[in-house]
Amino acid sequence: MGDMHDAHHESPAEPERTAPPAPRPQPKSAYELPSKKNTVLRNMLWALGLTMAVVVVVGIGFFGVGSDLQREPLENSELDVAASAERAQRDAPFPVAVPEMGEGWVERSARYTDGQSPRWVVQYSDPQGQLVTLTQESEVSSPMLSAALPGSTVQDELSIDGTECTLLSGGQQGAEQLGISCEGEGWGFLVHGDAEQAELEGLASSALASIG
Repeated sequence: MGDMHDAHHESPAEPERTAPPAPRPQPKSAYELPSKKNTVLRNMLWALGLTMAVVVVVGIGFFGVGSDLQREPLENSELDVAASAERAQRDAPFPVAVPEMGEGWVERSARYTDGQSPRWVVQYSDPQGQLVTLTQESEVSSPMLSAALPGSTVQDELSIDGTECTLLSGGQQGAEQLGISCEGEGWGFLVHGDAEQAELEGLASSALASIG
């Protein structure tokens, strides 16, 4: 029995099994490595790209596309007024006024509003930089006068290019303006603003000429 115990004790031990070495991960590309340095670089490149895109868009919007050296930015966007008036005329129940103003006048906005009281509104800056507004409807109504020249009163009667017009004054206290209203068959408009009377008469005259 003792010999059998010794033989069992002296039998060679089984070799220990070791797991095969795990494959080493491949190093990531520098562009994939989320290091602080690369993140900052990517952010800077994105910001630079977006800035350049905005500059390009603004440049195209201001100067237009192409390299025509004779092209100059329009001081007066009356062509835009004419295009807006043409679209408005499709729905307006009155002949839409399209004033053609001279040098120094700058068109600011032109819009047509449909509804119960269709309205055509054009805004300009006169040569002195004063805002002047032309509002046209089927007639010079009380709501039109109240909105444009609150508390308006008649100052004088005028004849502009053969059309009887009225010189008005009104507005909020401390900010009174002059206005000129003219009416014809199926139309009426009001020109008003902080401009001098002569400038208002010039815009009214041009509006009348466009109506015919």
